[in-house]
Amino acid sequence: MDDQRHPARPSALSGLDGAAVPPWLTSEAIDRVGAAEPRPFDDAEYDARLERVRGRMARLGVDGMIVFRPSSVEYLCGYHTAETAPQPLVVTDTATALYVPDLELGRAIASSRVDQLRFSRYTDALQGLRSVLDHVVAALPSTARVAVETAHTSTPPSVLGMLAERGAVVVDADHLVERERLVLSPAEIRCVEQAASVTEAGVRAAVAEAGRADATESSVAAAVAAALVESADSVSAWGPVVVTGNRAGIPHSSWLGHPLADGPTFLEFAGTHHRYHAPVMRTVLRGRLAPEDQLLAELARTSVAAVLEHARPGVPCSRVAAEASAALGPLPDDVVFHQLFGYPVGLAHKPHWMDGMPFHITASNHEPLREGMVFHIPGSFRRFGRACVGLSQTFVVDRDGARALTHGAAELLDLTGAIACPPPRARTPR
Repeated sequence: MDDQRHPARPSALSGLDGAAVPPWLTSEAIDRVGAAEPRPFDDAEYDARLERVRGRMARLGVDGMIVFRPSSVEYLCGYHTAETAPQPLVVTDTATALYVPDLELGRAIASSRVDQLRFSRYTDALQGLRSVLDHVVAALPSTARVAVETAHTSTPPSVLGMLAERGAVVVDADHLVERERLVLSPAEIRCVEQAASVTEAGVRAAVAEAGRADATESSVAAAVAAALVESADSVSAWGPVVVTGNRAGIPHSSWLGHPLADGPTFLEFAGTHHRYHAPVMRTVLRGRLAPEDQLLAELARTSVAAVLEHARPGVPCSRVAAEASAALGPLPDDVVFHQLFGYPVGLAHKPHWMDGMPFHITASNHEPLREGMVFHIPGSFRRFGRACVGLSQTFVVDRDGARALTHGAAELLDLTGAIACPPPRARTPR
């Protein structure tokens, strides 16, 4: 259930390396801070997540797990903050412990649900993790097997050596938490649906600003950003992207303040709700669409339609990618397309909303889709260095197939009424 009030009072709260409990951290203050903001999910949701993750830990044969990725820490215990210093969550088969700088105690009390809250001095936390790891290893059995996601950038490189120095056996977690995050609960899907409403506010703001004669990339981006901030309760992990004219044909370009060109202007951004994201690509059009750009629009709409038609529970990702690729047919030599027909989205922290396991709808991923998975279809096609048309939807895999969560059709947003968009391309016969 959304917006759960909670008195966040961990069973144990103590400092590391002699850090004293701050005088401002009174019992009354803890109760007041703990009730200061709503929690997105009830206790049963967090209990179920931990139970599933502990099952994976048992199968991996580890005594504990240290989680550094901020979005996965939030997934397991609710903790979120603007501070970027490493603040790990330790999970064992019986308890959870969150390690934060003392300046983050307020955020931890306001948002987290943990058994133990350990804190260091803020200046110590900015300099390293030695006191944290000393405490973690001391609390585990001798020569403990400790799972760590070794490949992700959120894990400080020094951690692996520091754990080995302390006698721990490091086991690669291999996206242990992120594998569990691939299937969203009904409550999580409701968060993405709320985020999609925020996304739609951004689309409306973009169209209104782009319709002004003196609109620029920057003014459209500012209008989108203002709409997303006004309508959301959390910041988007990336974007907005607004790029027009020839530079739109250069992937991952964005606004420089240029006036909107005649032809397509590419937009990409995501609304949020409790940091759950619903990304969308849209393209606004001024004037008439050049014949060569008409093909880009046709390809973008076709790719989105094909994925939505074929994505359903039990169907391998590679099969969906093959069907979408067949619908597109051979691409012209000057067209840039990444062959990525979908990537999972949901809870995300900066730097990007692609903040989970790399479980992509591509020709090389033969794993089946499951009910409750949520994806963004990035249907962006570019004439290299000349133009871009990008259209997309965020969708959930429902029992009977794909259901778009983002609003409106994947169509060009024609500012002048000068063209009619064609239907998706017919599938190429096999």
